[in-house]
Amino acid sequence: MQRVNTTDSFVIPDEDRKAVRSDVGKKLTYDETIQTKSQTIRNRQTKKSRLLADPDIRRWYNNVARGSPNSAEINLRRLSKFCEDHQIKPMQLAKLGMKDVRSVTDLLQDHISWMESQGRAPQYIKGTITAVKSWLHHFDVFIKRRIKIANVDSTPTLEKERVPEGQELAELFSRANLRAGAVMSLIGKAGLRPEVLANHNATDGLMIKDLPDLVIKENLATFTSKPPRIVVRKTLSKTRNEYFTFLTDFGAKRLLAYLNERLVSGESLLPESPVIAPFTRYGRHRGENIGKRFVETLTIRREIQKTMRPRFLWRPYVLRAFFDTQLLIAESRGKIAHDFRVFFMGHKGSMEAKYTTNKGILPDSLISEMKDAFSRSEEFLDLEKGEIPPLEKQNEITKEKFGNLTQEEIELLQKLLQKIGDKKPE
Repeated sequence: MQRVNTTDSFVIPDEDRKAVRSDVGKKLTYDETIQTKSQTIRNRQTKKSRLLADPDIRRWYNNVARGSPNSAEINLRRLSKFCEDHQIKPMQLAKLGMKDVRSVTDLLQDHISWMESQGRAPQYIKGTITAVKSWLHHFDVFIKRRIKIANVDSTPTLEKERVPEGQELAELFSRANLRAGAVMSLIGKAGLRPEVLANHNATDGLMIKDLPDLVIKENLATFTSKPPRIVVRKTLSKTRNEYFTFLTDFGAKRLLAYLNERLVSGESLLPESPVIAPFTRYGRHRGENIGKRFVETLTIRREIQKTMRPRFLWRPYVLRAFFDTQLLIAESRGKIAHDFRVFFMGHKGSMEAKYTTNKGILPDSLISEMKDAFSRSEEFLDLEKGEIPPLEKQNEITKEKFGNLTQEEIELLQKLLQKIGDKKPE
């Protein structure tokens, strides 16, 4: 700008006004370079993205994820924490291992001693060492030394945890909204893992087609059979084997209430639709959620925790422990076979071996027997309807319950039970 040799403020120099145009207006208006908060968050580089920018780390991460995506996430976080604690980069750790295995082994042992001094849980320490070993194995570095962790099988945070009782369970479900009630029913009344309802990155989960007894007619969802069957596909099973379980009457009602609420709100439930879906009031398929129809496993857990807190301090997984515990009681009362209980939990066992041998097809007679056994066990799972009946009422032996026994064997068992009842202390 030209300066005028005068103190008179009214004197205007002969100048080009375009050359000295003020930029104040530009500062007060948005232009193309300004981003919204959500855009800034999406463009921000996270620690995970920085780690996976390394091709070796990404290759290792993808290899672990083929077996278990959840394990890949956990291993990546724990490897990053280990390297931060020792101010070393993952590739530097790998090169050190390829150069001197003994030094890396000493580093692992010293890290275990340090974590134990910090009061870390043994299982957390074991998980950290497993993640580091997995990273070293990627470079053909194998730790041959037997590294021990004190009390590795102990779980101090779970020592005082117990399964809910009937009254507590009724109160918990009364606190839940429709979606939370459906989630807790599928876990506590059918024994499903949270990862079955929705995986960690919301790309897969339980679908409407996995409920073969569900029928939607005239915009109303109903079950054609009781108890309804739930099929867990291989992609959702932790053991990578397809299995099925059943849902109790109380759980089925909670699930139907949630599905019918979605139907009334205008949602169309197709065979590929998720059983547990994001809330309709929130925008879907936006940003990072493009192409994702499910919620994340973390959302499933938070849904349960939100319902429990602050009244109950349990973990969400305690509902699955409740299912297993109650079926164990039912097994002790002769209501259900041990192999059936293991199978409904999705564990490996003799039933699982037979199931996979038959390529996922069980005889109709066996499925019917498993369904009847689950129906007899419902009174141990739906405690909202009343407490478990006393043991004395379970001692009655009839020909219908034990059709494979002769009349003499039944009479002998009845006499033995009668003797046990007579010896019972007053």
